[in-house]
Amino acid sequence: GKRVRYRVDGSKIMKIYLDPKERNNTEYKLETFGGVYRKLCGKDVVFEYPLAEAS
Repeated sequence: GKRVRYRVDGSKIMKIYLDPKERNNTEYKLETFGGVYRKLCGKDVVFEYPLAEAS
């Protein structure tokens, strides 16, 4: 899922949550994902995994 957080100073940070089941296959690629997304869209983004699955 994708979430946009607004900081107190008005800046935005976009967080993209990846599937925790794919963590072993994608964890070492997170920096690459961020770099490619930044290059294509021109936006800073953080890729991460949810801490606990929502029930």
